[in-house]
Amino acid sequence: PNPGQYALTNGDPLNGHCYLSGYISLLLRAEPYPTSRYCSQCMQPNNIMGIENICELAARLLFSAVEWARNIPFFPDLQITDQVALLRLTWSELFVLNAAQCSMPLHVAPLLAAAGLHASPMSADRVVAFMDHIHIFQEQVEKLKALHVDSAEYSCLKAIVLFTS
Repeated sequence: PNPGQYALTNGDPLNGHCYLSGYISLLLRAEPYPTSRYCSQCMQPNNIMGIENICELAARLLFSAVEWARNIPFFPDLQITDQVALLRLTWSELFVLNAAQCSMPLHVAPLLAAAGLHASPMSADRVVAFMDHIHIFQEQVEKLKALHVDSAEYSCLKAIVLFTS
């Protein structure tokens, strides 16, 4: 789609509503795969996730953010350098939104931390800072889950995050 297709005409509120609904539909259609499959494919039969599955889930969440961005209106029209810059600036926020959207089990966060700590040895100060980040991540996901945000709202939030910077 080109930007001219999304122009509002004469400030007509009904046209504005149609524009918004159409834009939200495009954002929703850009989702690379259903959120129910994010976590369910990585869960083991006994509902415990291993390190490999946690890393796979994290990779999927990041990959889905990039795929989603590549398929939403206006983003593909940007120069590649601008696309990369926007994704670099917002990847962590998009990751949190995707984690909350897929209802990522929060017991995964400490295991994700363990995977990160295992991958590269860190000083005690860095371990404390890293664990603080994991705790903040858990709190943000819990807050979003408590709001009962629907798919359309997640798509709008992700678009706001991506394009605000």
